Amino acid sequence: MTRSTTMDVTDMRRLFEAHREAEASRDIDAILTTFVPDCFLETAALGLRSQGRTAVRAAYEQQYFTAFPDLAPQDQGIAFGDDVLAVWGVLRGTSLGEWIGIAPGGGGFEVPFANVVPFREGLMAGETIYFDLATLCEQARIPLEQIRAAAAARRTPP
Repeated sequence: MTRSTTMDVTDMRRLFEAHREAEASRDIDAILTTFVPDCFLETAALGLRSQGRTAVRAAYEQQYFTAFPDLAPQDQGIAFGDDVLAVWGVLRGTSLGEWIGIAPGGGGFEVPFANVVPFREGLMAGETIYFDLATLCEQARIPLEQIRAAAAARRTPP
């Protein structure tokens, strides 16, 4: 008899909720314990992907928590598949710190978002985050073209 490695919905939900709690408390060590060692964090709107715990730690520290210290997703729905979940809602924050090398705009934002989270080995394999970059930049008073150029400069060639 082959033992299934698929996580059940309860375990995926419990782990994701622990991940969200760690994000809310800005506890990067606790965030990282929810991920496999070779995890990823992908921000689709920027075309940026951080691979491995060291890079994911840097992304949280430098891209999210510094740029938007009050960043707070409000989850409105969740759906489960085989070893994957998708969550969506509203992302709120204020541009108060440098974001990928661009000065803060000082504005607050409220944009729809969706995250796709695959699971592997009982942990989160990573997270892909989707949101409307143009609307976020407009509301936060951050120059969109400068953000796009800064993101492009950080991408590694395929």
